[in-house]
Amino acid sequence: MKNILNRSDRRIAILDVEASALGAGSFPIEVGVALVGGPSDPIGVGAKLIRPTEDWLNAGLWSKSSEAVHGIPLELVQHEGEHVGDVCAWLNGLLGKDTIVATDAPRYDQDWLDTLFVAAGREQTFRIFDFQVLTRDFSPDQHRHLEYLLRRDSPPHRAAEDASRLASRLMETHWGHPPQLGKL
Repeated sequence: MKNILNRSDRRIAILDVEASALGAGSFPIEVGVALVGGPSDPIGVGAKLIRPTEDWLNAGLWSKSSEAVHGIPLELVQHEGEHVGDVCAWLNGLLGKDTIVATDAPRYDQDWLDTLFVAAGREQTFRIFDFQVLTRDFSPDQHRHLEYLLRRDSPPHRAAEDASRLASRLMETHWGHPPQLGKL
């Protein structure tokens, strides 16, 4: 089988979602994407703050302890967040149907994406996979090296930074050198 990271027919993206809380009633407040190119291409990184819908604000859950982790106050997403439909259009346009989209928390991230797309009345055109699908062809040494790189720096708990951290460490392990980062 051809290593998924070496396929030229599919793009690779890492996605991360920050949310109002963990568990039932939580809603997405930020989504970040890191789009991986080739060994000499920079990783494209972008994020969108998501403006909560009235339904989310009235019936949803906002956790001060989650806010303390990601550092995004409710007032910020209310004033600077983008409309749910615009965020869905950005994600679908960026990722489409032919991108392998991976996340380190697929169950949570898919639940929050479902909440986002339902609120916008849109269909998600991409599918997300567990991050491990990208490392299944790694040697034991590569797995250990990736674990070392990820332990070396803690997750920042912001969507773009978390996605770029995973993508950078993944590609550093795969290519043997740190990639450059760019904007989407």
